[in-house]
Amino acid sequence: MPTLQTIGENALLRRILPRLPQRRDTIVGPGDDCAVVRMPGARHDWLFTSDPVIEQRHFLPDTPARLIGRKAIARAVSDIAAMGGEPRWALIDLVAPAATPVARIRQLYAGMIAAAKKWNLSILGGDTAEGDTLELHIFGVGLIPRGRAVLRAGARPGDRLYVTGALGGAYLPGSRHHLLFEPRLAAGQFLARTGFATAMMDLSDGLAADLPRLLEASRCGVQLNAAAIPITRAARRTAHPLQHAMGDGEDFELLFTVPAAKQARFATAWAKQFPRLRATCIGEILANPRRRVIRLPDGRLQPLRAGGYQHFLPLQG
Repeated sequence: MPTLQTIGENALLRRILPRLPQRRDTIVGPGDDCAVVRMPGARHDWLFTSDPVIEQRHFLPDTPARLIGRKAIARAVSDIAAMGGEPRWALIDLVAPAATPVARIRQLYAGMIAAAKKWNLSILGGDTAEGDTLELHIFGVGLIPRGRAVLRAGARPGDRLYVTGALGGAYLPGSRHHLLFEPRLAAGQFLARTGFATAMMDLSDGLAADLPRLLEASRCGVQLNAAAIPITRAARRTAHPLQHAMGDGEDFELLFTVPAAKQARFATAWAKQFPRLRATCIGEILANPRRRVIRLPDGRLQPLRAGGYQHFLPLQG
């Protein structure tokens, strides 16, 4: 009998998501960074997302509680950013062992409150329950002008593949990126508003895990340029920088595509709007969905191997 450990998260979702019922006002259902819902006559679409932050999975027991709270809110904001939207509201479910000090819970909420104020997000309430480990479950709601959400499914052959910032090393010694990352909210809104991005998502499980999801949604292939992938200082100090950039996860950068005909105009507009944030072209979208290759720094082409993080399975390279 199959178990979650034998099939993994991706196969589980393929079995479950198509069965979920949808109303007519659901524009984009399960499978993107956010679901998109449209009310009749409304000028804006609604964005819905949810995300857990769980002890021993997303943070260690000695992690400062304020940073845990910040991370929980930031993950939901990053999902909304990946659609080009504006975060508005959140609900929070707290799960905790009964022996948890109240002072630690107060610090959790202090971190969430500070993050919510930073990103202009109202916390509307939620629920509490006893459990074996400390967990925060965030349900986030955002808005975007009608029809402007950037989906994973919009990439087309010939589009150039871009990533913001640098990748890898979020959990390496000396790095607290997985706690202190900045959701690329302004960048996502810029890409949606200007129409430069044809497809977009945020990188939470690593480029090697998330890029295939964008390709599957768009029914395209890719040629990735390994030498162009921007790598963090923490990852560059390791013996295998590219492996960390491809597979560590929790980068929370934006991965997006831009039509080749708009590439020059995009580069000029981006540099003017975001002089301190890199947007690096790392590959090209191909027509054949079965062709997924990476050009190594020595010029050789090899198949792009799926990797990164996938729940229920051992960590892949």
